[in-house]
Amino acid sequence: MADTGDFEASVDAAVDEIEQMLIRNMGLALDQVANTAKTKVGVQSGALRADIRPLGIEVKGDDIVGAVGNTEEHAPYHHQGTGIYAQDGNGRKTPWVYQDPKTGQFIYTKGSKPNPYLKDAVEQEQGNISKLLGGG
Repeated sequence: MADTGDFEASVDAAVDEIEQMLIRNMGLALDQVANTAKTKVGVQSGALRADIRPLGIEVKGDDIVGAVGNTEEHAPYHHQGTGIYAQDGNGRKTPWVYQDPKTGQFIYTKGSKPNPYLKDAVEQEQGNISKLLGGG
C-alpha cells in the first residue's frame, strides 16, 4: 500500500506546478494585452504608449490576478476622457480656456473624448487570454 504522505506530497507538487504554469501564462496574456493596447492608444507623444506594460501578477486565494496599465499622470484622462466627454459624466460640465505650454496659444475646449485603449485591448484579446489561462 502506498504511503499517504507520498501521495499528498505529489498532489501538492502538482498543484504548485499548475499554479506556476498559470502565472507564466498570465504573464504571456499581460504582454499580449499590453502590445495590443500600444496599437490602440493613438497619442501624439510616445511617452504614454511606451509606458503601457504589465503592472504585476498576484495570487489571491484561488485566483491569479494580473494588471496592465500606465503610470503616466495623464493616462487616466486619455483613457476615460475629460470635460463633457468624460465617461460616466464625471467631467467638467462647462467649457474652459487654457494656454498651451508649447505654443503659448490659448485653446478653448469642452474636453477630450475617451480612448479606452486598455479596455479595448482586453476585449480584443479575450480569446487569446482564455486559451492561455485554460478557459478556451
